[in-house]
Amino acid sequence: MNDHETLVTNVQDIIETQIRPLLKIHGGGITLERVSEKGEVSLRFEGACRGCMLKSVTYALGVRQKLMQHPGVTDVTVEGVRLSDHAIKRVEKFYSGYSFWVGHPLKDQSQS
Repeated sequence: MNDHETLVTNVQDIIETQIRPLLKIHGGGITLERVSEKGEVSLRFEGACRGCMLKSVTYALGVRQKLMQHPGVTDVTVEGVRLSDHAIKRVEKFYSGYSFWVGHPLKDQSQS
């Protein structure tokens, strides 16, 4: 298996085990459209996520944040969600200290 195939497999695993189960709780879902050779991940929301008013927050704080932590992933986009880098940083700052991931508390920044 080459590096790109390994990256695709790892991204699929993160989606299946860490992202999709949380979206499914609310009747939503997500599909992996592609992973480019450069590590750009393209996704599409499904179900209730498609019409949700908070899908931009879910993208910025949940989906994007989780996938960008993986080595080799250089960018994450979701069809129909358009946020500038500035907007993503603003959302991340606004929600700092809150974890999107149940059972995955944020590290206490004061202990760094």
